[in-house]
Amino acid sequence: MDNIQEEQQVARIILVAKVEFLPAVASFVREISTKLGLSGNDIEQLELVVEEACLNVIEHAFDPGEQGSFDVVILRKPGQVVVAVEDQGLPFDFRKFDVEKESGLGIILMKAFADEIHFLNLGRRGKRVELVKNLPYKDVEAYISEEEKDRALPLSPVPEDIQLTIRLMRPDDSVDLSRCVYRCYGYTYANGDVYFPDRVREFLESGLLISHVALSPDDEVIGHLAIRKEHPDARIGERGQAVVDPRYRGHGLLNKLISASVEHAKGMGMYGTYSEAVTVHAYSQKAALSIGARETGVLLGFTPATMLFKKIREGNRQQRQVAVLLYTRLNEEPQRDVYPPFHHQAIIRSIYERNNFRRNIISAPDVKDQFDIPTSSQVDVRVQADASRAFMLIAQYGADLEGLVKFRLRELCLRRIDCIYIDLPLSHPATPKFCASLEMLGFFFAGVIPEMLGGDVLRLQYLNNVDVDLKNVQIESDFGKELLDYVTKARG
Repeated sequence: MDNIQEEQQVARIILVAKVEFLPAVASFVREISTKLGLSGNDIEQLELVVEEACLNVIEHAFDPGEQGSFDVVILRKPGQVVVAVEDQGLPFDFRKFDVEKESGLGIILMKAFADEIHFLNLGRRGKRVELVKNLPYKDVEAYISEEEKDRALPLSPVPEDIQLTIRLMRPDDSVDLSRCVYRCYGYTYANGDVYFPDRVREFLESGLLISHVALSPDDEVIGHLAIRKEHPDARIGERGQAVVDPRYRGHGLLNKLISASVEHAKGMGMYGTYSEAVTVHAYSQKAALSIGARETGVLLGFTPATMLFKKIREGNRQQRQVAVLLYTRLNEEPQRDVYPPFHHQAIIRSIYERNNFRRNIISAPDVKDQFDIPTSSQVDVRVQADASRAFMLIAQYGADLEGLVKFRLRELCLRRIDCIYIDLPLSHPATPKFCASLEMLGFFFAGVIPEMLGGDVLRLQYLNNVDVDLKNVQIESDFGKELLDYVTKARG
């Protein structure tokens, strides 16, 4: 499909919630996903997982005797096919499920082959499960000759006075980027998208990815840095996919790429960018701090153990790695009232002051107005299977929040998801109360992400029997070390 958009709905069907219509769903999914580029075993597995999602709706979303219906939607996103199952039936009642046997999320996670799984609450419009499958595009090896695979890079560095170019990445640079990542990381880079040139091209064309590349005098891609956005009009983005060819380290390329990326995003009117810098070395942190980024948190175990760095300390890679959460403020954001938990208020105030955010910190005793808490919570769940990470976002506080999160947490732990994060809206006066109850479940402080989804979030983290060796962690700044110490103590 040409001119890939951020999201394009391809087909939608509405079915009566009866088991006898499931074969029709399977046929629908098979025909459309084939047209979109999936094939063979991928389609068979997708049919099975969609059937599980539909069966979960049929069995649990409606009262006995109720004539309910649900939608199956197929969408095309950059590099992906998404099948969504929506219903407007009963709110999810976790008390009805045996987590080890029959939970809808648990069954789907157990059987899923999907690259991502999203469990979303749509408020009055019901619930939605999204099964995301990456299209089977050719990976980088299809563009590299056997001779090139066997040929080792020259170990000697390139002269420092060589003329290099930094510019915005174009869609037709995608193959050269994949080659560059392959040279630097082999197949161990944590973000798998960069190994698939067509997938990168579609992200660039859709406006969800804004990348800068460094070029050698021969126009070979030797460095890269991206900003990934949730949607093209987003005012903040995640900066990452930093790559520098080993031959060109020492040329200040990462600093130049970050500077170019920051200036471009600033000119676009973005409030800022956030990033997760590795701590197996300090190069990424130094480069970010040099252009004004400031630490806002520390994520223990965030980076999978499979992410290796050629020519940068090859030892100590068996455990998941610590990442430093950084935010680069680009333009003045709105002034906001925030309600941090009392026991985290001092560190959150320090984070805000170091970033010069316009925030009015309100303590619990100063909250004058009473606020109503609905009976049911809305918690969105996104699972990144390859990285063994899950993210929960509180879309709405409810009286059942602690029980619901406990249920979801147990599901994720049983499916051996290593790191689980939960984001609480700091703009809600109930956040201090619910933060304390979630910490009783084993979550602990991770940091703050400003302007995420229209306001700041307090991120808590949970490690599912993950060992994190802190002896080899490299933190560049004194405040970064203070945050690491704070997070370590919060973990207990």
